[in-house]
Amino acid sequence: MAFTTVTKKFLTQHEVACRFRVSPSTIKNWRERGLLHFFQAPGSTRVLYPVDAIDEFEGRCTKVAKEVVKEKGITRERSNVSTRPKKVWRI
Repeated sequence: MAFTTVTKKFLTQHEVACRFRVSPSTIKNWRERGLLHFFQAPGSTRVLYPVDAIDEFEGRCTKVAKEVVKEKGITRERSNVSTRPKKVWRI
């Protein structure tokens, strides 16, 4: 028995919002600013977003954390000098 997987070519506004964990109105704002490519059939109010365009947008806007490299030979030591003045004991 062979199963074929059907891949989606388009996502709805709600599906894109769930993918980026934002509200659907944010997706609408991104679309109006020209950040997302979309498809809208003539005479229709439904807006669809191509999966390839969403993947490209995600790759373009994803930031990678910088790796901090520490030298093993360098150690930091505290100085023995106190910043407080010494107490003067009077008897």
